[in-house]
Amino acid sequence: MKISICKLEKRMDTILALAEVYQQSYNRLSERYKTAQEMSFYTKGYFIKKLWKMAKDDQSIVSVVCVNGQPSGFIRYSKVPSYYHGQEVESGYLDGFEYARCHKVYFDDEVTLDDKSLIVNQIYLAPHIQHLGIGRILFKHTLKELKAKGYNDLVIEYNIHNDNARKFYHKLGFRDFGRSKDMDHILSDGRRTIFCLSDVRIAHTTIDNALKHIREGEMMKRGSYERSY
Repeated sequence: MKISICKLEKRMDTILALAEVYQQSYNRLSERYKTAQEMSFYTKGYFIKKLWKMAKDDQSIVSVVCVNGQPSGFIRYSKVPSYYHGQEVESGYLDGFEYARCHKVYFDDEVTLDDKSLIVNQIYLAPHIQHLGIGRILFKHTLKELKAKGYNDLVIEYNIHNDNARKFYHKLGFRDFGRSKDMDHILSDGRRTIFCLSDVRIAHTTIDNALKHIREGEMMKRGSYERSY
């Protein structure tokens, strides 16, 4: 299995291949806790638009992992949201509705975040290459690059129903320190408007700590392999 990692470019062939991966992975996860009406939003076109926007966003860092030459996943980092630093009125246009709401983070522990901190917005791998250690390889490669650029801290948000994500991030050294709610969609049944909110946990680690956990995991795996022989 040949693995390569590169930056996301504005190339439609790459975007289309990644959109397939993104849709399969996201839908497989989200259908466990989203309604059928919510899931109807997640067409391939939805993911193509999101990836194209990422490719044009010079404020984000997006790396693509290719397996045997085929785009098979990606990870995206960007600046820590401003609402981490205090309650913020979030407004915009979503699902055909204009909206405004107070977006607040509830902190259980104190963590100092600054301009050398980043949030992991997304990490998705094709279902058939999950649980093979490729996510760790993608993290290891990108974290080394971020460290070289002077970044120190990482935060990540994950849905409370996503137990696999919790286990994966905790093995990388992330520790929960806050809670919030994300607004996924605005629905209407003709009589009422429904704000679809999801509960998320917020976790933190330093880049050095994450790289340390990755190295320790590699050593344990290597030792287990050697003992088997």
